[in-house]
Amino acid sequence: IPNTTNKPLQMRTGIITPCRRLILCAENRKEMEDWMAALKSVQNRENFESTQYSMDHFSGMHNWYACSHARPTYCNVCREALSGVTSHGLSCEVCKFKAHKRCAVRATNNCKWTTLASIGKDIIEDEDGISMPHQWLEGNLPVSAKCTVCDKTCGSVLRLQDWRCLWCKAMVHTTCKEQLSSKCPLGQCKVSVIPPTALNSIDSDGFWKATCPPSCTSPLLVFVNSKSGDNQGVKFLRRFKQLLNPAQVFDLMNGGPHLGLRLFQKFDTFRILVCGGDGSVGWVLSEIDVLMLHKQCQLGVLPLGTGNDLARVLGWGSACDDDAQLPQILEKLERASTKMLDRWSIMVYETKFPRQHSTSTVTEDCSDDSEQILTYEDSVAAHLSKILTSDQHSVVISSAKVLCETVKDFVARVGKAYERNTESSEESEAMAKKVKRPHLMH
Repeated sequence: IPNTTNKPLQMRTGIITPCRRLILCAENRKEMEDWMAALKSVQNRENFESTQYSMDHFSGMHNWYACSHARPTYCNVCREALSGVTSHGLSCEVCKFKAHKRCAVRATNNCKWTTLASIGKDIIEDEDGISMPHQWLEGNLPVSAKCTVCDKTCGSVLRLQDWRCLWCKAMVHTTCKEQLSSKCPLGQCKVSVIPPTALNSIDSDGFWKATCPPSCTSPLLVFVNSKSGDNQGVKFLRRFKQLLNPAQVFDLMNGGPHLGLRLFQKFDTFRILVCGGDGSVGWVLSEIDVLMLHKQCQLGVLPLGTGNDLARVLGWGSACDDDAQLPQILEKLERASTKMLDRWSIMVYETKFPRQHSTSTVTEDCSDDSEQILTYEDSVAAHLSKILTSDQHSVVISSAKVLCETVKDFVARVGKAYERNTESSEESEAMAKKVKRPHLMH
């Protein structure tokens, strides 16, 4: 079931069968994920539930999308070259497994591991317990590929040749493969990666429980808004799944942040990276409030799209549009310092207040006037002091502006008070004359 477009608002997916090819269209990625999960359930003769799509991280099935390639590329199923000058075909968005459209139905479900059960017979058990092995994918290596063992060029543009580890990105010749250590070091992002060996049980609510291994002191939970950044979110979603365990990368438009936070809530400490705008960050923070995870998580922001004020304040910039820089960004995130963030809930109430009559006493009026005069006096003194003592032009100009506004406001208030007193005096004189005036008979 390959996705034929990157656009989250114009989802088109092709269904490949031995007899015919169908095209499904949906308004957004979430609806398309529901369709794909239901079709996969039918293929496996299972009953589909509406929440099943959220657990698709752990299925081991490839997530196909249609693409083209700038260099000769070979099918990992039949080992033949992909057709066309630009090598049209299907690619898995997680492990980069390549296939012809006709071969996709015969591809084995050996996508990038997510859980201990998905590793199967390749698991390594020794005196230290369970260790993470390499997960090898054959062929289609980059032109600049060099063997990790012998440091010689490996790979070929003529055939499917040599190997690449999906986790540590090591590349080796077939003849050198046995000389490399069987344990995978997980690559440059190992501090952030949750190895599949850490996901080995399910809690009573049907959610996976993760146990943090010693090598993963501060695992990373990634939330990507696939609608952010003019379709950039889908590219970043794919790239994060290639760098990390796919089970720790979630699309906010496909189920929200709840499932990911439930997966990580047993960790003593963990980090969260939200890829999107301020609205996406607020969504995740609200769910953290619900699950009461404030003391054990730290949150970073990767700005996508618009509305990235928080990212600018925290020093992550206003926008990120290059998914090739993600390994370097993850390294910066591992070294980043933390700051406390205050969050406020503003509640607005609409009510009617009765009009206040001027029944206050002269003593109260005098007291209020005295307090206002003291406030003005303190403000004028403070800003005059800044003007006289500061060496910075910006401070002097700012204080002068505030001082002018303060004096202007004070003069206006004095004028209003004078008018109010004059009106009161005139009303008193009129009332006195009215009392003294005799009633005339008509």
